[in-house]
Amino acid sequence: GCTDVSGFGLAGHLSEMTRASNVGAVLNGPLPQLPGAGELVALGIVSSLQRNNELALDDFVVHKARPDDVGVRILADPQTSGGLLAGVPAAEAASCVDELRRLGYGAAIVGEVTASGLAVTV
Repeated sequence: GCTDVSGFGLAGHLSEMTRASNVGAVLNGPLPQLPGAGELVALGIVSSLQRNNELALDDFVVHKARPDDVGVRILADPQTSGGLLAGVPAAEAASCVDELRRLGYGAAIVGEVTASGLAVTV
């Protein structure tokens, strides 16, 4: 599966994907961010959709941070960045990222699918 990371932020889109597939996921930080995005969230400069999107964070168990930390709140950022969230078989993930980078795209493994539950370590 694949989706754009836009209006619902990474947390919202991941929550929808895992719920539809009856699986869970773990996000492993630090996660890639657009330059300056974390600084703006830290200053309280967020979209009008941020507060609603942060409700999706209630689905996640947060490790090594408080739920109000910037590294967690950025997961609900609704800004359209053109980024994609793709489910790729674990055995092919590293080569997929390598090929995307070779072609000039920013790519990273941000986590893994699990049997159930949602968690984030930042």
